[in-house]
Amino acid sequence: MLWENLTAPQFKQAVQDTGLCILPVGVLEKHGNHLPLGTDMFAVREICIAAAKKEPAVVFPYYFMTQISEARHFHGTIAVSHRMMMDNLLAMCDEISRNGFKKILIASGHGGNNSFLPFFLQEMPRLGRDYCVYVCPGWNYTEEEMEQLKKDVDIADMGSHAGVSETAMMMHLVPELVKLEQQDPTKSYPLGRLNSLKTRKLKTGFDWYADYPDHFAGDYTGATPELGKMIFDMAVESIIDSIKIIKNDNASPQLVKEYAGYGNDPCTTPKFYE
Repeated sequence: MLWENLTAPQFKQAVQDTGLCILPVGVLEKHGNHLPLGTDMFAVREICIAAAKKEPAVVFPYYFMTQISEARHFHGTIAVSHRMMMDNLLAMCDEISRNGFKKILIASGHGGNNSFLPFFLQEMPRLGRDYCVYVCPGWNYTEEEMEQLKKDVDIADMGSHAGVSETAMMMHLVPELVKLEQQDPTKSYPLGRLNSLKTRKLKTGFDWYADYPDHFAGDYTGATPELGKMIFDMAVESIIDSIKIIKNDNASPQLVKEYAGYGNDPCTTPKFYE
């Protein structure tokens, strides 16, 4: 069910029937020269919509205000401050909760959120909200599933950004927006300008830009609509499984209530282990 398509009475019933809202988060950023700026947003929302048709949940509208500072040197990128990212996402979750959902699944279609979203989750105990937030990748495959897929299609590297997997997904979902002729597939290799830091796992805010200043990481050769459908179907099944697990999760709501009783007054915290 799409949030924006429901009438007010339908919405009230949907809250009662499902108890879960999925918030797909993407971004607006360059995806090589051949894929649309909204690639992550398109893909993750379509995955969530397909999953919610099989395991009922309400899917929130397009959301793009997430982490993408490393691509703000390209046209079309919307890169907001870290404070705005945190505040706006929290405001959206608060509003989703105010409308009745006490379980919210944030499904991320953008790799740049891999630090932002875990930190957002870590803030929840301090904020004392009465709802549960869960996070998962929109393309949530096990290593075994991905290795089997690579073997089945005889492709060793699916690419980390605008490569085979994302290109194939867009060829399946919105083929009219894919412009393969506009991108040389060989221009996807890392420049390695900060390789000297990697021996001790040192990081900077320029790690991605240092390797991929043109925001294209992964030769898309081998991408087909058929492969895109395979990847899409795998992603849908993973979200379906996540929805089922969250619906059956009684421990997290209990922990939210339990922590609310002690978080602001450590003197009341009981001894959990004697």
